[in-house]
Amino acid sequence: MSRYMVALMMLLSGSSITCFAKDAVIYGYDKSNNEIYAQSGNKKGSLEFEEDYTGNPSYSFGFFSGVPAIIADGRSLHDSTIYATLNYSENDFNIDCLYYNIKSKQNGVLIKEGVCGLNIPSPEKYSDYIDQKVNEIEENMDSVDTSLILNGKMSYLPIIIYKSKGKLLYKLYDSKQAILDDEYSILTVTSNDDCKVFNNNPWVIYNYQDSQQAEIMSERIVNGEIELVKATPKISKTNECLLHPAISIKQPKAFFYDSSFNVKKSYLIKNDKINLLSVSADGKWCNIRYINDRNIAIDNNMLCSDLTI
Repeated sequence: MSRYMVALMMLLSGSSITCFAKDAVIYGYDKSNNEIYAQSGNKKGSLEFEEDYTGNPSYSFGFFSGVPAIIADGRSLHDSTIYATLNYSENDFNIDCLYYNIKSKQNGVLIKEGVCGLNIPSPEKYSDYIDQKVNEIEENMDSVDTSLILNGKMSYLPIIIYKSKGKLLYKLYDSKQAILDDEYSILTVTSNDDCKVFNNNPWVIYNYQDSQQAEIMSERIVNGEIELVKATPKISKTNECLLHPAISIKQPKAFFYDSSFNVKKSYLIKNDKINLLSVSADGKWCNIRYINDRNIAIDNNMLCSDLTI
């Protein structure tokens, strides 16, 4: 999550006062000079920025969870709202976090995530950076074939989004109607089979500096702006992780196959968890995505008979 310690926030004339450990920094947008400014005492820094409501995406200045942000709104094959939050330190601006709320019109998947600890310099090139990252995210989310649940071939759809040595996070659409209504939960399951369920489309926030960190946050609207707060798991007697488990390997060894369906030397073992991307017309071959403990995704072909589907 963000390293900011927000003690006081005022939304007056497009500005915000944010208190850090020692210095109070006032952020705002000067429309007449087309610049985002940060002022601390007599010192003032500026970042050239012009709001544009006519393009696709449009660009504006605002705040996300109390932090100044460049906001990009796009509408095409994906509906997206992106927040590139800014930090001003040592007389320079940088992009600290990137939050993205993206809905795919191709498969209906909704993503609400963020990555913090970026410390990206030269934020004046914000549009290039945002475009690059959004294209990567959209390509990744579109790889999931949701027709399997929409056509009734699967009763629910689990999508693994994060893995560490001791924890697995996956998104759950528990029915066809859930994906049509943009309603998902985030489930966490530990190596000790401890299961937690977070409903109502929570955000998942990653730490760029530490791939072993991921936080689940709920959103609320304060003065017209989104504010993230630590999410509270659902209290239930039912173990949702057992009722709607992630797809896993059911054979002692399940080998990968290349694009010509020739067997490879690499394989997964029983109980390894995967995402199902697509199934061949004859139902024999499954294209899958495996996420390792370093959160690196590996796409490959497998025999569907090796999977718990």
